[in-house]
Amino acid sequence: MRIRVIAGLISLTLCGAAGAAGTFTSLNLPNSQLVTLSEHGRVAGGSYMGGGAWRWTAARGAQDFDGYSGMNGMNSWGQPQAGQHEDANGVLVAALAYSNSNLVEPTLLGGLPGGVALDGTLSSAYDVADDGTAVGLAFTADNAVAFRWQGPTGMVELPRIDTDGASRANAISRDGKVIVGWNDTAEGFRRAVKWVDGNITEFLDADGLQVGEALATNRDGSVVVGEGAGKMGDEAWRWTAATGVQAIGIIGSGSFFDRAYAFGVSDDGNLIGGASGFGFDRKAVVWTPAGGMQLLTDFLAARNIAVPDGWTLNSVTAVSGDGKVLGGWGFDATNQFNSFIVELDRVPAQRAVVEAKGTVVWNDLTAGPFAGLPLETPVTMSFKTNPEGIEIDPGSFVRYPIDVATFKLEAGNGSDTLVETQAGPLLGIANDYPLSDGIHIFESPLATAGTSMEFELFNPGGNLFDSTDINNVNRTMGPELFEKVGWSVFQGQGGQFSMSMMLESVTIEDECAIFCGRFED
Repeated sequence: MRIRVIAGLISLTLCGAAGAAGTFTSLNLPNSQLVTLSEHGRVAGGSYMGGGAWRWTAARGAQDFDGYSGMNGMNSWGQPQAGQHEDANGVLVAALAYSNSNLVEPTLLGGLPGGVALDGTLSSAYDVADDGTAVGLAFTADNAVAFRWQGPTGMVELPRIDTDGASRANAISRDGKVIVGWNDTAEGFRRAVKWVDGNITEFLDADGLQVGEALATNRDGSVVVGEGAGKMGDEAWRWTAATGVQAIGIIGSGSFFDRAYAFGVSDDGNLIGGASGFGFDRKAVVWTPAGGMQLLTDFLAARNIAVPDGWTLNSVTAVSGDGKVLGGWGFDATNQFNSFIVELDRVPAQRAVVEAKGTVVWNDLTAGPFAGLPLETPVTMSFKTNPEGIEIDPGSFVRYPIDVATFKLEAGNGSDTLVETQAGPLLGIANDYPLSDGIHIFESPLATAGTSMEFELFNPGGNLFDSTDINNVNRTMGPELFEKVGWSVFQGQGGQFSMSMMLESVTIEDECAIFCGRFED
């Protein structure tokens, strides 16, 4: 009996030099504040001033999350996003949203053992790592404290230096190893701290003085940024193990209360976004090693990126990991709160490189290059795709033509390739379609007469991709991410004979092996 299973995946690449000048996009969300971006800036998330949460993609625009009071962070692919959602009793608790669709129930994280709700809130998730570890703030009978949540162990309180003071975890590195936030001092001031392997330490400047909140970290926790540094304690700061805490400046509005904040940082640590000033007079700023702190408006003008007339840019609240996209909020031409996204440069669409590796787990083929191959024989499939896809459902399912000349299916001493047909061959990428992510090469003829190949992936959690853009999936994936994994060569009418492979890994990488066109200075 032939069983159609779904399999395993891809490696894709984008390459290329920097393209056209970047763009400024208004999200057209009145009373919104963008707070988080995915790795490549394809997904944005945030909250409304009066409560509520939303997710934005270019293909779908903004979509509200039912039942959420706010959204604070996301993993590399925007799935999940971390925030607050009402539980069955109407109490707000930390929650994760794993899909674009409200048909998928939120994952409610609850509270700490013995936790007590304050003003209708028991806990709130502020960020989530790529392994699903969530962090944030939860209320106990005595205080507000930082927590870490993991599926197998649930929610646990993170240690505090001052056990009488409040604490909060603001962010977690994408690899889940470093958590940053704050813990009150005995005097009631917030001091920056980090947790590594469950141990807490504080950030100190070169004079051994405490600094204010740690607000964000890069992918591996090697760069941390925050606020409350400098002699007056009013500058934003940047930390690495090599440099320690360094104040990175302030641009004042003329008020005694001026303060600078660093809210987001790229993975290489060379682009920081934030705000400087006081109240609604504060301005959006960026920092780079070469340019130091500067107004976002000046930074964009130097790159010929036009800001629409009437806009006042108040804050950069998120920086994509690849350093190509900024997100923030300000006042638009109607003088309403609104959110924006700035794409700093455009990389032309490039072909994607797809590679999958596995081993033979079944083989009764009687003819062709793979006949007689023993079990556990290594198998590799690789090919490139055309960057211009065919939209089946915009933003949800796109099919990309496979370059047959680059296709190789190799096992043992045998190899085969796909052949051209009127309809393909095609590689399909699904993003939340309707609820899941996937990769699909439906049954396609091989060069060996009477044989065909099928190769698919199915991920019901919808947490593999942040879009159907084939140039924006850069990761290595194993079979544990897929509900169903399969990969087969069929021979004869109805697939009478077959060879099946077990997927070991799929790598998705840029063809030029770097972030091509990446902002460097």
